[in-house]
Amino acid sequence: MVTDPSVRDEVDRPRRASHLAAVVRSVAAATVAGAVVGILVGGVGGRLAMALLAALNREDHGLLTDDGFTIGQFTVGGTVTLLAATAQLGMVGGLLYLVLRRLALGPRWLRIVSLCVGVAVVFEALVLAPDGIDFTALDPGWLPVALFLALPAGFVWVLALLCERWLAPDSWYATGPLRLVAATLLACLVGGPVLVVIVAAAVVIGVGCGTVAAVAPDWSRGVAAWAGRVVCAAIGFWALATLVENVAAVA
Repeated sequence: MVTDPSVRDEVDRPRRASHLAAVVRSVAAATVAGAVVGILVGGVGGRLAMALLAALNREDHGLLTDDGFTIGQFTVGGTVTLLAATAQLGMVGGLLYLVLRRLALGPRWLRIVSLCVGVAVVFEALVLAPDGIDFTALDPGWLPVALFLALPAGFVWVLALLCERWLAPDSWYATGPLRLVAATLLACLVGGPVLVVIVAAAVVIGVGCGTVAAVAPDWSRGVAAWAGRVVCAAIGFWALATLVENVAAVA
């Protein structure tokens, strides 16, 4: 056993550096994947959903939606704003996926399906405003609800497929030069200082959790995982109850 602190630090330093590199690679893969999927599913898919609702509700053209977009009006500025916002949300979603993928149970398909359903229900419960324009003025009434469920579910589905590919041991994010992999994190700069802080915090937390997990007993890691699952289940039940209540209010 190594007792000299200086010797122990020399032994641990390569391990810490290796763990830091692994965290940077994972965070970079999840962040960039989230941005890409956010733009494609949230941005492009969101625009298509808006176009569909606008086409079915021509009498409501000119009204402002709950998100500040004008129904029936599609501008370059509005589209760029939507794409930027969904890219930022996608990056945060990618970071959350890194955590949730470790808590989901069952075979891969079941984990993905459970995450899709859970995220969609929570998202809908948070955004569905019973007195909002999106869910009261637009017809048919069930369509906005269905679209706001389908978009986050689709985001998680595509994100899981892309993220798992980029997190694979043979992917470029796992084997490419670390400086180039880390450079892809510069994409978060477009999200502003808040997103930069979130990504930096994710790296720090990831390194800290890995350091603690390396010395913690196996049973404590199991307890922590199940505690996380209980919290997620509680949030899911709350979101489901809220969603049912809100849907009943707008029905």
